[in-house]
Amino acid sequence: MAAVSLLGVGFHDRPSPRRPIWLAHGLVVEGGLELAGFEQATSLAHFELLLAAPGPWLGAFDFPFGLARELVEARAWPLRWEQLVPALERLGRVALAAQLRDFCAGRPRGRRFALRATERVAGAQPAMGRIGTRHALRCQAGAPRLLSAGVAIPGIREGDSRRIALEGNPALAAMPVTRGVWRSGVRSGRGDVRELERERLVDALERGHPSLGVQVRLARADRAAVIADDRGGRLAALLCLAQAQWARGQANWGAPAPLDALEGWIVGAELASEPATP
Repeated sequence: MAAVSLLGVGFHDRPSPRRPIWLAHGLVVEGGLELAGFEQATSLAHFELLLAAPGPWLGAFDFPFGLARELVEARAWPLRWEQLVPALERLGRVALAAQLRDFCAGRPRGRRFALRATERVAGAQPAMGRIGTRHALRCQAGAPRLLSAGVAIPGIREGDSRRIALEGNPALAAMPVTRGVWRSGVRSGRGDVRELERERLVDALERGHPSLGVQVRLARADRAAVIADDRGGRLAALLCLAQAQWARGQANWGAPAPLDALEGWIVGAELASEPATP
């Protein structure tokens, strides 16, 4: 896949013109990665069309591809990914949220949430979600569309080898640069502070990400748009794009061994524990 196109996807489980899914398109060039531009999907149907785009492409998507095995077994859900994903979709948002609340209610404090192995390594929030089950709902919205699109997901399912999807996580990609708040929707942090953090992250990507080792070239207008976007959708997509480029240079796309195909894995999870650059 030497001529592969790269994608970074800042996902939203209920996209709209106001809060779209952002796609960052990248081209591999000598000495690094060049942002070819951004694209929006304002509905899940539109997102499905973009997933169907012919390859070769490699994309990192900002939503959990799976849930913790501990949770799945406790709820007696299917133990094969290709059966679990449609089962979660059939539950619907309200029923899934209720099931997660029920699971958490019977567990001791400190172990209320079930973690995937990849989340333990990365120090990430559990896919079942701390805030209104947000992460699990993103899995419920995104994973079935990957399955329906027939893409390949290394370590999880075979599919079209010219369209490869990986689970990205922009918050983890940001950690080696900053632990500050860089997008709205988080209670802490003022807007001007968030903008400075976004600028810091963009600067790091242009110089070369300290742990991913990826350098991204941006046009001046794209740079300004990323920094000005307080919701952080463009920057989330750009960070996922850098993760996709990192995975491109790894054996088996950076998949860990052993790998639980039910839970999935986050690109570069083991890199997130490195300290932020001062």
